[in-house]
Amino acid sequence: MKDNTYHKILEYFRQLSEGTKWDGHLYAVGGCVRDEILGSPIHDVDIAVDLPNGGVNFAMWLFHHKYLVEMPILFRKFGTAKLRLRKFPEEEIEVVQTRAEKYTDKTSRCPEVVSGTIKEDCFRRDFTVNTLYRNIKTGEILDMTGRGVNDIKEGIIRTPLDPYETFDDDPVRILRCLRFCARFGWKIDEATMEALRKSVDRLSIVSRERWSGEFRKMLFGKNVKDSLGALVNIGGLKYMNQLMREMSECVPEPGDKSLLEMAVEAVAKLEEEGVEDEAQRLAAFFGNVGMLRAGVRDKSGKMRYPRHEHIGGLMAARALKHMGIDKDLAEDVKRIIQGRDEARVKKERQQKQLAHREHQQQQQDEKATRKKERAARHRAMLERHRRYARRRKAKQTPEE
Repeated sequence: MKDNTYHKILEYFRQLSEGTKWDGHLYAVGGCVRDEILGSPIHDVDIAVDLPNGGVNFAMWLFHHKYLVEMPILFRKFGTAKLRLRKFPEEEIEVVQTRAEKYTDKTSRCPEVVSGTIKEDCFRRDFTVNTLYRNIKTGEILDMTGRGVNDIKEGIIRTPLDPYETFDDDPVRILRCLRFCARFGWKIDEATMEALRKSVDRLSIVSRERWSGEFRKMLFGKNVKDSLGALVNIGGLKYMNQLMREMSECVPEPGDKSLLEMAVEAVAKLEEEGVEDEAQRLAAFFGNVGMLRAGVRDKSGKMRYPRHEHIGGLMAARALKHMGIDKDLAEDVKRIIQGRDEARVKKERQQKQLAHREHQQQQQDEKATRKKERAARHRAMLERHRRYARRRKAKQTPEE
């Protein structure tokens, strides 16, 4: 989305709401305001409505007045809606109510949601950099934490409330915290980082779908070592699924890094080389996963992993399917990993053929050398016989 499109949408909402019950109750919120201050490209527009059930009601008001392309998608439990305006049909806009949240079930990150004030909505958000509101009517930016604008400019990630409470309520914020840190090159506030480390076990309640979404954003994003690498270092990625747990525990050789650490390093190396292709990055991450099943111990007691790429390709395809990755992409990853096995086997075959030819050539050279040596010995022997014959003949010749 172009920045001027973002401002045109806000101006359009200002004009639509003027003189209506929505007038003065619409706010651009979160990421779009943050990116506007940063001067970064704006990808999404979120509109908050500080009226009871404002998100759904405003969306339906727009629909009934024929301002929308089609019926909005409603999420009544959370008081939100997704819609497309006729004037901006290419842009999906999310409209939300200002709300308060209460987390009562420690085994779930889904809160009880009720309509709340704009201040309650502000302090229930994840980080101060995402707590800014732009009043669509006046253009004023509201910074109710008193830290949002400054933290954006200083590049600091901190929570608006106690970080332990923030991460305990919704552990996905741990993943988002590390991803923001990597994406923007920001630093995490000391108290926030301490709480993040001590709350990492809460990641066990995060759903498979949410894990998959955050994992892909990290893997395909920038500064992989600062996102996935940091997540591995604090022991968080192992909570994603059983495969990640096994990779974190598997160390191919004593003193080596774990398969999970090796996976992150492989992707980071691709990033350094400028490779952004999703299949290549996934193949780099799961390239050694076959070692979990292919390990055998030879006679000397050393572990070997014959053709682990072939097994790894199959394992990666199953894992990606479980993560909801597109089937064609998963097949590409499988082919890349198994292709390394085929390439290695082909290379080994070529090396054996080359060694065999070198051995044959060596034998031929040795045979030729022996033949030359025998011929030289034979010539030397004949020469000795000739000298002996000449001396003998000379003795037998009578003197004149």
